[in-house]
Amino acid sequence: MNIDLDTSEKIVSLIAGAIAILGTAGTIFYYKKRNQNDESSGNQSSMPSIENNSSSNGNTQHLTVNMGPSPTTTPSGPALQPSSLTVAEMKKNTRVLFVDDDRGFKIVGVLRKMGWEHTKLIVDVASLEQQVLVDAHVVFVDIQGVGRQMQYTDEGLGLVLAIKRRYPDKRIVIYSAVEVGERFHEALQEADYSLPKTAEPIRFEETIVRVLRK
Repeated sequence: MNIDLDTSEKIVSLIAGAIAILGTAGTIFYYKKRNQNDESSGNQSSMPSIENNSSSNGNTQHLTVNMGPSPTTTPSGPALQPSSLTVAEMKKNTRVLFVDDDRGFKIVGVLRKMGWEHTKLIVDVASLEQQVLVDAHVVFVDIQGVGRQMQYTDEGLGLVLAIKRRYPDKRIVIYSAVEVGERFHEALQEADYSLPKTAEPIRFEETIVRVLRK
């Protein structure tokens, strides 16, 4: 049987196309089988999408396998979404830090009894990278007797300014037992709230909720 060159090329092209189609079908069958096995074993697996693009003359077969989007990572950190939280949920999830050289400051213990489980007190801040400070969502700073370890000449006010500028998303509250003093310091402008140290516990609780929802 005589076969001319043009006929031979057509036969080779048809064979190549058939091989490509069989290869695509085999790939689809493999992933369907694997997906069925994953489902039977309780694993969730998605089959990649396959596109078979052929040129108009049937000589070229392009196989594109889309394995789906790459996994994304969730940023770490003590982020909260206060607007979606109830007060009860805030109490369980909010880390409250008091910076006060008075170790016996009673408000800290009272807030814990009121349900603010993660309330802590430190007498001063040794570093802006101190872990208890990094973890805190709300920071109360007494303006007297603190900030000395980091040599702030304005003591608590200097500390407040440094914390707020390093961590602008943290809620910073200034409090003091002294009613008179510096009224135009930058820290007073940048802090989220201020109240007297002699305020009742409920005022401190209301302040936490207020600044979280600010």
